[in-house]
Amino acid sequence: MNVTDIPNFEQLTDLERLELAEQLAASVRDPESLPPPVAHRLVLERRWADYERNPSAVLSSEQFWAKVDALKE
Repeated sequence: MNVTDIPNFEQLTDLERLELAEQLAASVRDPESLPPPVAHRLVLERRWADYERNPSAVLSSEQFWAKVDALKE
């Protein structure tokens, strides 16, 4: 299906198009079956490359939560 298959699509305002997109996204039956968004994969690839360049810059979960707790004080 293409937007050209939707009657009067070209006449919809940007807001109406956004609302239609939101309705379509909300109607997905099994979101877990969808592949992750490309943007997510790109972030993960960048972060993994950062880690490989400098593994010592990574915090363990204990270190992370200790820093979070320190910020709360």
